Amino acid sequence: MRKLVIQLRPTAGQAELIDQSLECCLMLWNRMIADEAKLRAELGRHFIPTPAKYKREIPALKQIDSLALSQLHKNLERAYRDHSFNPHDNPEPRPLESLHTYTTCCLQSKSGPSIRFEGGALRLPKLGSVPTALGQELPEGSVLRSAEVGKKDGVYFCTLTYSEAAMPAAAAKEPPEQRTA
Repeated sequence: MRKLVIQLRPTAGQAELIDQSLECCLMLWNRMIADEAKLRAELGRHFIPTPAKYKREIPALKQIDSLALSQLHKNLERAYRDHSFNPHDNPEPRPLESLHTYTTCCLQSKSGPSIRFEGGALRLPKLGSVPTALGQELPEGSVLRSAEVGKKDGVYFCTLTYSEAAMPAAAAKEPPEQRTA
């Protein structure tokens, strides 16, 4: 897997949605940690409710990319699992004061991948086409896996994770040479 960081130039509405997504992910992370501690005290075992449970209680979560929320849940589950296997090297997850990024996964559908470049912009779930300041492009034939959207010092960015094609597309279309004995 390789990574490419690009600067985003979102519209005012898109910037507001990114900020709201970061706030909701932070709030959900802290809420899931608090609920896990409460359930562990009551039930005596580890359990973290899914983001869908919180959507009923917190309507703002319905506006956020569900893949970002499920990725957040997966990350928290992994942090607790790592802590239970090796508490010396992996501290127990703690509430956060701030969150600067959220991650969404790329899904394939009939209309194409959920994260893709189109017309000089990056198409992201819930955000639509976000203008970019792309300095370099993805290699031809690469497959996008995920996008980590964030904000640092007032600048929006996206870190794309992708895998490169095993062979060039032109070579894949050519039939293999036939050997004669």
